Amino acid sequence: MLVSVSAADRPRASACPGLFRVVAARDGGICRVKIPLGRLAAAQCRAVAEVASSHGSGIIEVTNRANLQIRGIGSTQAPAVAETLVGAGLGPDQPGGDDIRNVMVNPTAGIDTGQIIDTRPLARALLDRVQADDTCCSLSPKFSFLIDGGEDIAVVDHPHDIWLSSLDPEWMAIGFAGRPPVKTGDAPAAGIIRTHEAVDAVLAAVAVFQDMLDDPAITRLRHLFACQSHEAFLRHLGLRSKADDWRRRAPQSRAVGRGRQRDGLAYVGATPPLGRLTPTMLVGAAEMAARYGADELRLTPWQSLLVPHLRESEVTAVTGSLERLGFVCDAEAPLASMIACAGSPGCSAGLSDAKADALVLAETLPHTGRAVHVSGCAKSCASPAVADITLVGVGPGVYDVYANNLEAGAGRFGRQIACRAAIGAAARLLRDNP
Repeated sequence: MLVSVSAADRPRASACPGLFRVVAARDGGICRVKIPLGRLAAAQCRAVAEVASSHGSGIIEVTNRANLQIRGIGSTQAPAVAETLVGAGLGPDQPGGDDIRNVMVNPTAGIDTGQIIDTRPLARALLDRVQADDTCCSLSPKFSFLIDGGEDIAVVDHPHDIWLSSLDPEWMAIGFAGRPPVKTGDAPAAGIIRTHEAVDAVLAAVAVFQDMLDDPAITRLRHLFACQSHEAFLRHLGLRSKADDWRRRAPQSRAVGRGRQRDGLAYVGATPPLGRLTPTMLVGAAEMAARYGADELRLTPWQSLLVPHLRESEVTAVTGSLERLGFVCDAEAPLASMIACAGSPGCSAGLSDAKADALVLAETLPHTGRAVHVSGCAKSCASPAVADITLVGVGPGVYDVYANNLEAGAGRFGRQIACRAAIGAAARLLRDNP
Protein backbone atom coordinates (compact mmCIF):
# COMPACT_ATOMS: atom_id res chain seq x y z
CA MET A 1 0.00 0.00 0.00
CA LEU A 2 1.41 3.38 -0.98
CA VAL A 3 1.85 6.09 1.61
CA SER A 4 0.91 9.61 0.57
CA VAL A 5 2.54 12.52 2.34
CA SER A 6 0.29 15.44 3.13
CA ALA A 7 1.58 18.82 4.21
CA ALA A 8 0.69 18.01 7.81
CA ASP A 9 2.56 14.70 7.61
CA ARG A 10 5.75 16.01 6.06
CA PRO A 11 8.83 15.41 8.18
CA ARG A 12 10.24 18.34 10.08
CA ALA A 13 13.30 20.15 8.77
CA SER A 14 16.47 18.12 9.19
CA ALA A 15 19.91 17.82 7.65
CA CYS A 16 19.56 14.01 7.65
CA PRO A 17 18.36 12.36 4.46
CA GLY A 18 15.27 10.19 4.66
CA LEU A 19 12.86 8.39 2.43
CA PHE A 20 10.64 11.46 2.08
CA ARG A 21 13.47 13.99 2.51
CA VAL A 22 16.09 14.10 -0.22
CA VAL A 23 19.01 16.21 1.02
CA ALA A 24 21.24 18.09 -1.39
CA ALA A 25 24.93 17.21 -1.66
CA ARG A 26 27.66 18.23 -4.10
CA ASP A 27 26.91 15.22 -6.30
CA GLY A 28 23.11 15.57 -6.19
CA GLY A 29 20.37 14.62 -3.77
CA ILE A 30 20.72 11.82 -1.21
CA CYS A 31 17.84 9.56 -0.21
CA ARG A 32 18.41 7.38 2.85
CA VAL A 33 16.40 4.16 2.90
CA LYS A 34 16.02 2.69 6.36
CA ILE A 35 16.11 -1.08 6.00
CA PRO A 36 14.00 -2.84 8.68
CA LEU A 37 16.48 -4.74 10.87
CA GLY A 38 18.93 -4.63 7.96
CA ARG A 39 17.06 -7.30 5.95
CA LEU A 40 16.30 -7.04 2.21
CA ALA A 41 14.41 -9.36 -0.13
CA ALA A 42 15.41 -9.73 -3.77
CA ALA A 43 12.40 -7.72 -5.01
CA GLN A 44 13.35 -4.86 -2.69
CA CYS A 45 16.92 -4.92 -3.98
CA ARG A 46 15.61 -4.66 -7.52
CA ALA A 47 13.48 -1.65 -6.52
CA VAL A 48 16.46 0.14 -4.98
CA ALA A 49 18.60 -0.64 -8.02
CA GLU A 50 15.87 0.65 -10.36
CA VAL A 51 15.60 3.91 -8.42
CA ALA A 52 19.37 4.38 -8.41
CA SER A 53 19.56 3.76 -12.16
CA SER A 54 16.47 5.74 -13.22
CA HIS A 55 16.45 8.63 -10.75
CA GLY A 56 19.99 8.78 -9.34
CA SER A 57 23.63 8.57 -10.34
CA GLY A 58 23.75 4.78 -9.95
CA ILE A 59 25.63 4.98 -6.65
CA ILE A 60 24.16 3.03 -3.72
CA GLU A 61 25.89 3.17 -0.34
CA VAL A 62 25.65 0.88 2.67
CA THR A 63 25.70 3.08 5.78
CA ASN A 64 27.18 2.45 9.22
CA ARG A 65 23.64 1.88 10.53
CA ALA A 66 22.98 -0.95 8.05
CA ASN A 67 20.80 1.23 5.82
CA LEU A 68 21.13 2.26 2.17
CA GLN A 69 21.70 5.65 0.56
CA ILE A 70 20.95 6.46 -3.05
CA ARG A 71 23.03 9.34 -4.39
CA GLY A 72 22.68 11.78 -7.25
CA ILE A 73 18.89 12.12 -7.18
CA GLY A 74 17.58 14.97 -9.31
CA SER A 75 15.65 17.83 -7.75
CA THR A 76 12.34 16.73 -9.27
CA GLN A 77 12.75 12.99 -8.73
CA ALA A 78 12.00 12.73 -4.98
CA PRO A 79 8.26 11.86 -5.30
CA ALA A 80 8.93 9.04 -7.78
CA VAL A 81 11.74 7.71 -5.60
CA ALA A 82 9.54 7.60 -2.49
CA GLU A 83 6.61 6.03 -4.34
CA THR A 84 8.75 3.23 -5.79
CA LEU A 85 10.44 2.42 -2.49
CA VAL A 86 7.25 2.54 -0.44
CA GLY A 87 5.63 0.25 -3.00
CA ALA A 88 8.49 -2.21 -2.44
CA GLY A 89 7.74 -2.36 1.28
CA LEU A 90 10.64 -0.13 2.31
CA GLY A 91 8.54 2.67 3.81
CA PRO A 92 7.37 3.27 7.37
CA ASP A 93 4.01 2.23 8.80
CA GLN A 94 3.08 5.93 8.66
CA PRO A 95 4.99 8.83 7.03
CA GLY A 96 5.82 10.41 10.38
CA GLY A 97 7.53 7.21 11.47
CA ASP A 98 10.30 7.16 8.88
CA ASP A 99 12.88 9.05 10.93
CA ILE A 100 12.61 6.88 14.02
CA ARG A 101 13.14 3.51 12.34
CA ASN A 102 16.62 3.29 13.87
CA VAL A 103 16.36 -0.12 15.55
CA MET A 104 19.57 -2.08 15.02
CA VAL A 105 20.22 -5.76 15.59
CA ASN A 106 23.43 -7.66 14.96
CA PRO A 107 23.74 -8.87 11.35
CA THR A 108 23.73 -12.56 12.37
CA ALA A 109 20.73 -12.25 14.72
CA GLY A 110 18.78 -15.51 14.71
CA ILE A 111 21.55 -17.53 13.04
CA ASP A 112 24.57 -16.74 15.23
CA THR A 113 26.27 -19.70 16.90
CA GLY A 114 26.90 -17.74 20.09
CA GLN A 115 23.63 -15.88 20.54
CA ILE A 116 21.76 -15.96 23.84
CA ILE A 117 18.41 -15.06 22.30
CA ASP A 118 17.05 -14.42 18.82
CA THR A 119 16.50 -10.66 19.02
CA ARG A 120 14.45 -10.34 15.83
CA PRO A 121 10.96 -10.69 17.40
CA LEU A 122 11.85 -8.21 20.13
CA ALA A 123 13.37 -5.75 17.65
CA ARG A 124 10.36 -6.07 15.34
CA ALA A 125 8.03 -5.33 18.26
CA LEU A 126 10.09 -2.26 19.21
CA LEU A 127 10.15 -1.06 15.60
CA ASP A 128 6.37 -1.35 15.40
CA ARG A 129 5.85 0.44 18.71
CA VAL A 130 8.12 3.41 18.03
CA GLN A 131 6.50 4.03 14.65
CA ALA A 132 3.05 4.03 16.24
CA ASP A 133 4.04 6.31 19.13
CA ASP A 134 3.71 10.05 18.46
CA THR A 135 6.28 10.83 21.15
CA CYS A 136 8.85 8.64 19.44
CA CYS A 137 8.05 10.05 16.02
CA SER A 138 9.09 13.50 17.20
CA LEU A 139 12.60 12.30 18.05
CA SER A 140 15.70 13.23 16.08
CA PRO A 141 16.39 11.17 12.93
CA LYS A 142 19.68 10.21 14.61
CA PHE A 143 18.07 8.84 17.81
CA SER A 144 18.91 5.14 17.76
CA PHE A 145 18.31 1.83 19.50
CA LEU A 146 20.36 -1.38 19.69
CA ILE A 147 19.10 -4.83 20.69
CA ASP A 148 22.04 -7.16 21.23
CA GLY A 149 21.43 -10.87 21.72
CA GLY A 150 24.97 -11.79 22.73
CA GLU A 151 25.98 -12.81 19.20
CA ASP A 152 29.58 -13.60 18.24
CA ILE A 153 29.27 -11.16 15.31
CA ALA A 154 28.18 -7.99 17.08
CA VAL A 155 28.25 -4.22 16.66
CA VAL A 156 29.33 -3.14 20.13
CA ASP A 157 31.54 -0.26 18.97
CA HIS A 158 28.67 1.96 17.77
CA PRO A 159 27.06 4.31 20.34
CA HIS A 160 23.26 4.31 20.66
CA ASP A 161 20.80 6.43 22.62
CA ILE A 162 19.27 3.32 24.19
CA TRP A 163 20.80 -0.15 24.08
CA LEU A 164 19.74 -3.56 25.36
CA SER A 165 22.01 -6.57 25.71
CA SER A 166 21.07 -10.10 26.76
CA LEU A 167 22.46 -11.49 30.00
CA ASP A 168 20.48 -14.72 29.68
CA PRO A 169 17.13 -15.57 28.07
CA GLU A 170 15.18 -13.90 30.88
CA TRP A 171 17.20 -10.74 31.60
CA MET A 172 18.78 -7.88 29.66
CA ALA A 173 21.15 -5.07 30.56
CA ILE A 174 20.03 -1.61 29.51
CA GLY A 175 22.12 1.48 28.94
CA PHE A 176 21.88 5.01 27.57
CA ALA A 177 24.04 7.19 25.32
CA GLY A 178 26.67 4.54 24.78
CA ARG A 179 27.22 0.87 24.07
CA PRO A 180 27.40 -2.44 25.94
CA PRO A 181 30.56 -2.54 28.08
CA VAL A 182 33.21 -4.99 26.91
CA LYS A 183 36.49 -3.83 28.41
CA THR A 184 37.50 -2.69 31.87
CA GLY A 185 36.89 1.04 32.01
CA ASP A 186 33.87 0.99 29.69
CA ALA A 187 30.82 2.79 31.07
CA PRO A 188 28.68 0.20 32.90
CA ALA A 189 25.11 -0.72 32.10
CA ALA A 190 22.50 1.47 33.75
CA GLY A 191 20.51 -1.49 35.04
CA ILE A 192 18.91 -4.87 34.44
CA ILE A 193 15.38 -5.49 33.17
CA ARG A 194 13.33 -8.55 32.25
CA THR A 195 13.44 -9.43 28.57
CA HIS A 196 9.65 -9.50 28.24
CA GLU A 197 9.50 -5.94 29.63
CA ALA A 198 12.21 -4.56 27.35
CA VAL A 199 10.01 -2.75 24.83
CA ASP A 200 8.01 -1.06 27.58
CA ALA A 201 11.27 -0.03 29.28
CA VAL A 202 12.57 1.58 26.09
CA LEU A 203 9.34 3.51 25.55
CA ALA A 204 9.41 4.64 29.18
CA ALA A 205 12.98 5.91 28.74
CA VAL A 206 11.96 7.88 25.65
CA ALA A 207 9.09 9.44 27.59
CA VAL A 208 11.41 10.46 30.45
CA PHE A 209 13.86 11.94 27.96
CA GLN A 210 11.08 14.01 26.41
CA ASP A 211 9.80 15.13 29.81
CA MET A 212 13.25 16.32 30.90
CA LEU A 213 13.88 18.43 27.80
CA ASP A 214 14.03 22.16 28.39
CA ASP A 215 16.04 23.11 25.30
CA PRO A 216 15.01 22.30 21.71
CA ALA A 217 18.70 21.97 20.81
CA ILE A 218 18.87 18.79 22.91
CA THR A 219 18.06 15.98 20.49
CA ARG A 220 20.07 13.03 21.85
CA LEU A 221 20.52 11.48 25.27
CA ARG A 222 24.21 12.38 25.25
CA HIS A 223 23.20 16.02 24.87
CA LEU A 224 20.85 15.68 27.84
CA PHE A 225 23.56 14.10 30.00
CA ALA A 226 25.90 16.97 29.15
CA CYS A 227 23.64 19.40 30.99
CA GLN A 228 21.66 17.17 33.37
CA SER A 229 22.96 14.27 35.43
CA HIS A 230 22.68 10.69 34.28
CA GLU A 231 21.56 9.82 37.82
CA ALA A 232 18.61 12.23 37.61
CA PHE A 233 17.48 10.51 34.42
CA LEU A 234 17.67 7.09 36.09
CA ARG A 235 15.72 8.36 39.11
CA HIS A 236 12.96 9.64 36.86
CA LEU A 237 12.95 6.30 35.07
CA GLY A 238 12.77 4.41 38.34
CA LEU A 239 15.57 2.04 37.30
CA ARG A 240 17.03 0.44 40.43
CA SER A 241 18.68 -2.86 39.46
CA LYS A 242 22.41 -2.28 38.95
CA ALA A 243 24.82 -4.04 36.62
CA ASP A 244 28.11 -2.31 37.46
CA ASP A 245 30.22 -5.46 37.18
CA TRP A 246 28.69 -6.92 34.03
CA ARG A 247 30.77 -6.98 30.85
CA ARG A 248 29.65 -8.31 27.51
CA ARG A 249 31.72 -11.07 25.96
CA ALA A 250 34.00 -9.57 23.32
CA PRO A 251 32.65 -10.23 19.81
CA GLN A 252 34.58 -11.79 16.96
CA SER A 253 35.84 -9.90 13.93
CA ARG A 254 33.61 -8.52 11.22
CA ALA A 255 31.68 -11.02 9.12
CA VAL A 256 33.65 -11.21 5.86
CA GLY A 257 34.01 -14.49 4.01
CA ARG A 258 32.51 -17.80 5.06
CA GLY A 259 30.71 -18.08 8.41
CA ARG A 260 28.91 -20.90 10.20
CA GLN A 261 25.26 -20.64 11.29
CA ARG A 262 23.75 -22.27 14.37
CA ASP A 263 21.52 -24.47 12.20
CA GLY A 264 24.48 -26.02 10.39
CA LEU A 265 24.12 -23.88 7.27
CA ALA A 266 26.59 -21.16 6.28
CA TYR A 267 26.70 -17.53 5.19
CA VAL A 268 29.10 -15.52 3.06
CA GLY A 269 30.03 -11.98 4.06
CA ALA A 270 30.96 -9.62 1.23
CA THR A 271 32.16 -6.02 1.24
CA PRO A 272 31.49 -3.63 -1.63
CA PRO A 273 34.67 -1.55 -1.98
CA LEU A 274 34.38 1.46 0.34
CA GLY A 275 30.71 0.73 1.00
CA ARG A 276 29.52 1.58 -2.53
CA LEU A 277 27.32 -0.70 -4.62
CA THR A 278 26.31 -0.45 -8.22
CA PRO A 279 22.79 -1.53 -9.16
CA THR A 280 24.32 -4.58 -10.86
CA MET A 281 26.15 -5.57 -7.66
CA LEU A 282 23.04 -5.23 -5.50
CA VAL A 283 20.78 -7.16 -7.86
CA GLY A 284 23.46 -9.80 -8.44
CA ALA A 285 23.89 -10.40 -4.70
CA ALA A 286 20.11 -10.58 -4.28
CA GLU A 287 19.91 -13.17 -7.05
CA MET A 288 22.55 -15.24 -5.23
CA ALA A 289 20.45 -15.10 -2.07
CA ALA A 290 17.26 -16.05 -3.90
CA ARG A 291 18.91 -18.88 -5.82
CA TYR A 292 20.92 -20.49 -3.04
CA GLY A 293 19.63 -19.13 0.25
CA ALA A 294 16.29 -17.88 1.51
CA ASP A 295 15.71 -14.68 -0.52
CA GLU A 296 17.36 -12.54 2.14
CA LEU A 297 20.34 -10.19 2.13
CA ARG A 298 21.53 -8.84 5.46
CA LEU A 299 23.23 -5.46 5.60
CA THR A 300 25.87 -4.87 8.27
CA PRO A 301 26.99 -1.72 10.12
CA TRP A 302 30.44 -2.26 8.60
CA GLN A 303 29.08 -1.28 5.18
CA SER A 304 28.96 -4.85 3.93
CA LEU A 305 26.34 -7.56 3.46
CA LEU A 306 25.73 -11.23 4.20
CA VAL A 307 24.21 -13.90 1.99
CA PRO A 308 22.84 -16.38 4.59
CA HIS A 309 21.28 -19.86 4.68
CA LEU A 310 23.71 -21.57 2.31
CA ARG A 311 24.64 -25.23 2.14
CA GLU A 312 28.36 -25.88 2.54
CA SER A 313 28.48 -27.12 -1.04
CA GLU A 314 27.22 -23.71 -2.26
CA VAL A 315 29.67 -21.46 -0.41
CA THR A 316 32.44 -21.60 -3.01
CA ALA A 317 30.09 -20.85 -5.91
CA VAL A 318 28.44 -17.94 -4.09
CA THR A 319 31.80 -16.50 -3.03
CA GLY A 320 33.11 -16.66 -6.59
CA SER A 321 29.98 -15.04 -7.99
CA LEU A 322 30.15 -12.21 -5.46
CA GLU A 323 33.83 -11.58 -6.20
CA ARG A 324 33.10 -11.45 -9.94
CA LEU A 325 30.43 -8.84 -9.20
CA GLY A 326 33.11 -6.72 -7.50
CA PHE A 327 32.68 -7.65 -3.84
CA VAL A 328 35.60 -8.37 -1.50
CA CYS A 329 35.24 -11.70 0.36
CA ASP A 330 38.78 -11.99 1.78
CA ALA A 331 38.77 -10.74 5.38
CA GLU A 332 42.48 -9.87 5.20
CA ALA A 333 42.22 -7.74 2.04
CA PRO A 334 42.68 -4.01 2.68
CA LEU A 335 39.30 -3.13 1.17
CA ALA A 336 37.52 -5.62 3.45
CA SER A 337 37.98 -3.32 6.44
CA MET A 338 38.54 0.09 4.88
CA ILE A 339 35.99 2.88 5.29
CA ALA A 340 35.91 6.19 3.45
CA CYS A 341 33.35 9.00 3.38
CA ALA A 342 32.07 10.67 0.23
CA GLY A 343 34.87 13.23 0.46
CA SER A 344 35.11 16.48 -1.47
CA PRO A 345 33.28 15.27 -4.61
CA GLY A 346 30.12 14.59 -2.61
CA CYS A 347 30.33 16.74 0.53
CA SER A 348 30.88 20.46 0.98
CA ALA A 349 32.84 19.81 4.20
CA GLY A 350 35.27 17.45 2.48
CA LEU A 351 38.82 18.71 2.08
CA SER A 352 40.06 15.66 0.17
CA ASP A 353 38.71 13.03 -2.20
CA ALA A 354 38.56 10.34 0.48
CA LYS A 355 37.30 7.48 -1.68
CA ALA A 356 39.79 7.99 -4.51
CA ASP A 357 42.66 8.28 -2.03
CA ALA A 358 41.44 5.19 -0.15
CA LEU A 359 41.77 3.19 -3.37
CA VAL A 360 45.39 4.35 -3.62
CA LEU A 361 45.95 3.08 -0.09
CA ALA A 362 44.28 -0.24 -0.83
CA GLU A 363 46.67 -0.90 -3.70
CA THR A 364 49.66 -0.38 -1.41
CA LEU A 365 48.74 -1.84 1.98
CA PRO A 366 49.57 -5.43 2.91
CA HIS A 367 46.87 -7.97 3.79
CA THR A 368 46.79 -7.49 7.55
CA GLY A 369 43.09 -7.07 8.30
CA ARG A 370 43.71 -3.66 9.91
CA ALA A 371 40.68 -1.37 9.98
CA VAL A 372 41.51 1.83 8.09
CA HIS A 373 39.30 4.92 7.98
CA VAL A 374 39.89 7.65 5.41
CA SER A 375 37.93 10.79 6.30
CA GLY A 376 37.66 13.84 4.08
CA CYS A 377 37.63 16.10 7.14
CA ALA A 378 37.78 15.88 10.94
CA LYS A 379 34.02 15.31 11.31
CA SER A 380 34.52 11.55 10.84
CA CYS A 381 30.95 10.95 9.64
CA ALA A 382 31.63 7.55 8.09
CA SER A 383 32.81 5.79 11.25
CA PRO A 384 31.37 6.12 14.76
CA ALA A 385 34.20 3.94 16.11
CA VAL A 386 37.92 4.71 16.05
CA ALA A 387 39.70 2.59 13.45
CA ASP A 388 43.16 1.03 13.81
CA ILE A 389 44.44 3.67 11.38
CA THR A 390 42.69 6.97 10.60
CA LEU A 391 43.61 9.43 7.87
CA VAL A 392 42.01 12.86 8.28
CA GLY A 393 41.95 15.04 5.19
CA VAL A 394 43.47 18.51 5.59
CA GLY A 395 43.66 19.35 1.87
CA PRO A 396 43.46 17.72 -1.57
CA GLY A 397 45.37 14.45 -1.29
CA VAL A 398 46.90 15.48 2.05
CA TYR A 399 46.23 13.82 5.42
CA ASP A 400 47.09 13.75 9.08
CA VAL A 401 47.59 10.08 10.01
CA TYR A 402 46.73 8.50 13.37
CA ALA A 403 47.26 5.08 14.96
CA ASN A 404 44.66 3.99 17.50
CA ASN A 405 46.12 3.01 20.86
CA LEU A 406 45.50 3.44 24.56
CA GLU A 407 48.44 5.72 25.28
CA ALA A 408 47.86 8.48 27.79
CA GLY A 409 47.27 11.76 26.05
CA ALA A 410 46.27 10.18 22.74
CA GLY A 411 43.74 12.28 20.87
CA ARG A 412 40.36 11.54 19.40
CA PHE A 413 41.77 9.27 16.66
CA GLY A 414 44.75 7.98 18.66
CA ARG A 415 48.41 8.92 18.34
CA GLN A 416 49.41 11.11 15.41
CA ILE A 417 52.10 9.38 13.34
CA ALA A 418 52.25 11.76 10.36
CA CYS A 419 51.27 15.38 9.72
CA ARG A 420 50.14 16.72 6.36
CA ALA A 421 51.34 13.66 4.48
CA ALA A 422 50.54 13.28 0.80
CA ILE A 423 48.50 10.15 0.17
CA GLY A 424 51.42 8.39 -1.50
CA ALA A 425 53.69 9.08 1.46
CA ALA A 426 50.98 7.96 3.87
CA ALA A 427 50.56 4.73 1.90
CA ARG A 428 54.29 4.00 2.06
CA LEU A 429 54.37 4.75 5.81
CA LEU A 430 51.55 2.28 6.49
CA ARG A 431 52.98 -0.31 4.09
CA ASP A 432 56.37 -0.25 5.81
CA ASN A 433 54.87 -0.31 9.31
CA PRO A 434 52.20 -3.01 9.20
